[in-house]
Amino acid sequence: MSLSSRAEPARDLFARRLTYGVTPALRRDMAGYSSPTAWVEAQLDRAEPEYDLAATVPLWFVALRNTPALAQLLDSRGVRPRYQVGLDLVAQTLALRILSRHQLYEAMCDFWSNLLYIPVAEARSFAWRADFDSTVIRDHAFGRFPDMLAASVEHPAMATYLSNDLNAKGAINENLGRELLELHTVGRDAYDESDVRSMSRLLTGFTVTTGNTSQCGYDPNRHQTGKARVLGHTEANQNADGRAALARTLRHLALHEATARRIAQRLCTRFLEDSPPADLVRAVAASYRRSGGATAPMLRTLVKHPAFADARATKVLKPGDDLVRACRVLGLQPSGAVGSGAFIRQLVLMAQDVGQVSYAWPAPNGWPETDAPYLNPTRLLRSWEKHYLLAAPKVAATQQVQVPAKATQLPSSWPQTLASLADHQSRLLLGRAADRALVQACASALGRKANASYASADALTDLEYQLLRGTVLNQPAGIRR
Repeated sequence: MSLSSRAEPARDLFARRLTYGVTPALRRDMAGYSSPTAWVEAQLDRAEPEYDLAATVPLWFVALRNTPALAQLLDSRGVRPRYQVGLDLVAQTLALRILSRHQLYEAMCDFWSNLLYIPVAEARSFAWRADFDSTVIRDHAFGRFPDMLAASVEHPAMATYLSNDLNAKGAINENLGRELLELHTVGRDAYDESDVRSMSRLLTGFTVTTGNTSQCGYDPNRHQTGKARVLGHTEANQNADGRAALARTLRHLALHEATARRIAQRLCTRFLEDSPPADLVRAVAASYRRSGGATAPMLRTLVKHPAFADARATKVLKPGDDLVRACRVLGLQPSGAVGSGAFIRQLVLMAQDVGQVSYAWPAPNGWPETDAPYLNPTRLLRSWEKHYLLAAPKVAATQQVQVPAKATQLPSSWPQTLASLADHQSRLLLGRAADRALVQACASALGRKANASYASADALTDLEYQLLRGTVLNQPAGIRR
């Protein structure tokens, strides 16, 4: 079932496409602005203070701030293995997506992380991975891509993951040079092998030590001098310290028309549909280039373009994002991360089970942005199962999660028919009226007639409540953005 966005209130459309799930608090926030685009501007400015619970999330994961040397020592002794470091960063990320008021910021952090991708728990880079998330992705998510790209190249996490610390005069390693072109900037069809060789020479000289948390060192004796030409940009590259030449080349790549086109395509695919209109992509790419690679102008162009409202609701949520949205719309708020039984840690296990954990894609190209890889029977069945588990009125109630009381999630006036309850839950959880197919699905799940009457909230058993909410989330529209 597809819905025409024209029939959907503008605020609901913006909230559904640009956030991880529409909550009563989000609706109240949006109602305080004159228009959805005014709300977008506030999101871009992060003008509103963060919710108190969300602000505490980094305090749940203080070990992520261990120095690289300590992280490596603890891993080598089996005290805190690198997989645990990775799980902590995943859990922190999921908690912020569920709890944060700054939903567009969290969405763009994920977008850029998936472009400049480094998996967690990778053997060489894990000790710096959390710092990369903080100082490269989060510090630049609403800034300019040229700055983010430059910061990523000089960060130990990227240098170790793509072997640039092994790239030196007389022993050229092309790993980062190739991925910079193919994955981080212009794309596979825009460069040739001579570009890779020149890029790799410009990248020589960087070093990594565990004493530095956020920036590589540099040894001019390791730098390969000599003329370098990358996609029409030429550097004499005669200085032993080649960082200035590299910086100019990175800026050229970051602002190249092929990079603008590729980033615009990915952005429109992420928030709209797998085959976004060509004129929308061109408009977003033009905004990118005019602004010197800034994020905010791209997003403004995206949401103001007619295609944003005209596109049909076909985009599918990644399985992990679907779990986050389910938590948000069901009102589940993680409140800590102590012990394996903590709700947020159990949610990471659920994400593993449905087959999509942030930062767990094994290759440097990141998780697919298109829908096809996520549309298979196994994913759907496991997502449906998790919806039912999360819909229980007492889900992990003692495991560091706030669960709304059942009565607060049901109508205030009674009696109600099963059909009216299905409609109420569909509007509450997904922001749309229940159609006949959903009403019949709810009736079948509960084993009752659609016109069955309930005298009060207490008349709806906990199991019926769970089945009702899970079935609403399991309708075809339930996994769409």
